[in-house]
Amino acid sequence: MDLLLIVPDRRLRSLLLAQLGEEGYGVAAVPTIRHGRLLLHHGLRPGLVVLDLVALGEPDEAILRLREEAQAPLLALGGAVEQERARRLGLEVLSRPFTIAQLVARIRGQIRPDASAQ
Repeated sequence: MDLLLIVPDRRLRSLLLAQLGEEGYGVAAVPTIRHGRLLLHHGLRPGLVVLDLVALGEPDEAILRLREEAQAPLLALGGAVEQERARRLGLEVLSRPFTIAQLVARIRGQIRPDASAQ
C-alpha cells in the first residue's frame, strides 16, 4: 500500500481516494488517526501518510505516535494556522487551498505509484 489517507470529511476523503487511485496509488483511506493506527497494527505499511490537520483536532502526541508507528513520512494538509504546528511536529505541509495536481506532485516527490495498484 502506497498511502494511508486520514481525512475526517467523508466527501473529501472519497474524492482524494478516487483521484489518487486514478494516479496509480494504492490508498487506504480512514476518517481518524485511531482507524489509521488500527490498520498499522494489522500490518499496513504505507510509504506516506497524508492527514488533514485542520479537521482532525488530534493532540500533538497522537500525531507523533502515528508517525512513529507508521515508520513513514507524514504530509499534513492544513491552512495558515496549522503550518506552524506541522513544522513544529516535523511534518511536511501542503497549504490550503490546494489542487489535486499539487497534492499529487507532493506525493510523487515522496513516493512513486505502485504499479500493482493500477
